[in-house]
Formats: sequence, C-alpha cells, structure tokens
Amino acid sequence: MNRNFVSGLIMLAIGVSLVFILIPMGIDTPKKVRYAALSPNYYPYIVAIVLSAIGGAIIVRSRNFQPDDDSPQAHPDAARRICLFLLLLGLYAGALNLLGFVVASMLALVGSLLLAGERRATIIIPVAALLPVVLYLFFYKIANIPIPLGIAAPLLEGL
Repeated sequence: MNRNFVSGLIMLAIGVSLVFILIPMGIDTPKKVRYAALSPNYYPYIVAIVLSAIGGAIIVRSRNFQPDDDSPQAHPDAARRICLFLLLLGLYAGALNLLGFVVASMLALVGSLLLAGERRATIIIPVAALLPVVLYLFFYKIANIPIPLGIAAPLLEGL
C-alpha cells in the first residue's frame, strides 16, 4: 500500500460516511421542497459524492503508481500549515455569529490564501471580497436560506 492508496481510501471513507451517516443525521430537511437545489442537504450531498468519486479514482490510479526518486516530497512546512489551517477553521466557526458570514469568510479566505502560499494582492483581495458576497446573495436572497449577518447587517440588508 502506498500513500496515494491510503489517501484515496480516507477520502472515500469520509465521503461515504457523509452520504450515509453524517448528512442524514445532521441536516434537517423539509418533507417537501419545491426545487431540489434549494434543499438544505443538496449541496452537501454533491460535495460528499464528488469527494467519494475522487477518492475512488485515487485508489484506482494508485494501483499503477510506481514511485521513483523524482517523486515529489511533502512541503517542509506542511505540518505547521495544516495545524494553522485547522486553527483558522476553528476561529472561523467561532466568528460566524459575531462577525457574520460575509466578514468572517473574507477574513478566513485571506488567511487561507496566505497559508496556501499566495502572496499576490491582485488575487487575494478580489477573491476574499467577491466570493463571500456572491455566496451571500445566492443563499440569502435567492435560496432564502438564513445566514448570520453579524456586524455587516446594516450594509448587507440594503443589497
């Protein structure tokens, strides 16, 4: 067993557990939803199925993988970056109610992009500013899914 096989197996296990255990137990879904895409469990199921498919593809591809001396090694700073990203996710979850979805997501995106090694402000600023606003407009205004607005409520309610 090589690393790719184990990674694919973990991804597949997470995806399958999401589909069959975590999503049904954790997401309350109304009995009748006019459009399937507006159901609260629609997008989580899509993500879980895609994760499972990618995990399965990695497992299949790993059978023919023969590592050579030129195979890439893990980034020397990988463990620290992963720990910082997990800390960032915890801070993001805690800040959602206080700061609101848009502001907390902007800050989390800036932190995530910096942790990933992106340093160009021409990439970081537009992505961090536009993505949360577009997601807010879709989910809150179009799909009518309540989203915590936090400190940005006076600004966002006018959109």
